[in-house]
Amino acid sequence: MIKAELRSENTFCFTINASIFNERVLTKALYWYADSFIIYWSKDDNNIYEVILELKPNANKMYTYEYVTHKFNQDLIDYKNRDLVINETKDIRNILYVKAFANNDDFEDFNLVSEK
Repeated sequence: MIKAELRSENTFCFTINASIFNERVLTKALYWYADSFIIYWSKDDNNIYEVILELKPNANKMYTYEYVTHKFNQDLIDYKNRDLVINETKDIRNILYVKAFANNDDFEDFNLVSEK
């Protein structure tokens, strides 16, 4: 995140570098705010997202600037880490899927336990 700003009592604005947090990560992080906030977001020519969270009138909870800023930043980092793990382990996951759903005769099983 580049910048967080309190626009009014119920409106929070975030400026986010799209080269650090891609659209998939941003969308997953914002999903959890849709219940309490109206979400506006745009991306400019400089690869920067502007995200505005406007508290819905019927929101059950009051949100402070510090809480929303901290929580949103943590959510971005969380989903960025999840995205990295998914990308780094996709080949292993695909091999496991192929092995799980393939005919067992197509693969040679190795006995890793030595017999005495």
